[in-house]
Amino acid sequence: MKINIENYENMTPEEKLAALEAYEPDMSGFVAKSVFDKTASELAAAKKSLKEKMTEDEAKIAKEAEERAALLARVEELEREKAINSYTTAYLGMGYNEKLAKATAEALQKGDMDAVFANQKTYIEDREKTLRAELLKQTPPPAGGGGSGDVMTLEKLRKMSPQDRLQFSVEHPEEYKNLYGGNS
Repeated sequence: MKINIENYENMTPEEKLAALEAYEPDMSGFVAKSVFDKTASELAAAKKSLKEKMTEDEAKIAKEAEERAALLARVEELEREKAINSYTTAYLGMGYNEKLAKATAEALQKGDMDAVFANQKTYIEDREKTLRAELLKQTPPPAGGGGSGDVMTLEKLRKMSPQDRLQFSVEHPEEYKNLYGGNS
């Protein structure tokens, strides 16, 4: 605060002291110290309360975020399990054994395509072996005997009656065609 006394610069030190002692400052634009202290104290209490409330809110927000993260992790786990179960069911439907179907489904869910392709190769090889074994079981044993008695020759075909030749051509069209060299 600047004191404005007229002709202060030209006064003697005794005159300056007397002028200062007699000076009454205009305090109309100022606040009393007691009012200021009370307001400052209230403001400090409000700030402290707000800070505590923000801490409580932040703790609440952090707890909610933690719960949300746990729920999201559980949902992701359930979706992963659902996908694996769905893939496993599909592979079982294609004829995979249970162990290979589950391993392939897990690899597919993880995106491990090398493992998926390796498992598919294993499945194809196993399936091929199974089919070969089934075909061998279904194949009748070769007829024993003289060897050429069961094989039709052009000579045997010509000795047949026309009606038997016709029946043979209907029952064995490829063999009939081969015997006549493609000309029927």
